[in-house]
Amino acid sequence: MTSPDAATDARPNRPAEVRAAARSRVLTLARALLPASDGVSDDLVSEIADQANLSMRSFRTLFPTNADLLRAVNDELIRECAERVAAVSHKVEPGSSAENVRAAAEALALAWPMNWASLSIRAHERARALSDQTFRPEVAQIERAYVPALLDAFLSLMARLERRFVWPPVLGVRVVILAYERSFESWILSGGDERNFHTSPFVQETLPQILIGLSTPISVEDPDAG
Repeated sequence: MTSPDAATDARPNRPAEVRAAARSRVLTLARALLPASDGVSDDLVSEIADQANLSMRSFRTLFPTNADLLRAVNDELIRECAERVAAVSHKVEPGSSAENVRAAAEALALAWPMNWASLSIRAHERARALSDQTFRPEVAQIERAYVPALLDAFLSLMARLERRFVWPPVLGVRVVILAYERSFESWILSGGDERNFHTSPFVQETLPQILIGLSTPISVEDPDAG
């Protein structure tokens, strides 16, 4: 016979589960609507709350301010990006050869560390921060969060390639991210399909050269290097 406590634990729709489900709905809607909107505005928040079947009061218990919603969306984008980059190292053969580096660059693009929707969200917020200085601290904080979140994933990838950044790793990762973002954006704007970005000249030629130029094979370094 099931104990009352066990029955209580098994009961669906507990407050924490309801809250988590509502939060997930809001973030999914925000990510779908933000690329075509002018940032996180009060009108957008009202639309999201309505589509998520939440009163504004309930919405604000999840995200007290518009900035909290934007931060949560970007935290999710950063986490997903880091997870996808981290998965690349398991798809690349170990070794520091140029061919291995090229394969790593292609695997990185195939992992979709970013897509047009996520890039659009960030582009909108950057543009808004340029025109309204009240948004600048929040947007700057979000931008600074990307490199630290991706650092371990890129270090694992470089270790798999038996290479090490010759620049400070944070700077090396920043260079890779910025180059990737700009080239991905150019590819889309020139009519390219984001699903085929791995075939672009940037991924096939430029990105491998960037990775090689920013690193050196571990075998030629001081044997005492950790």
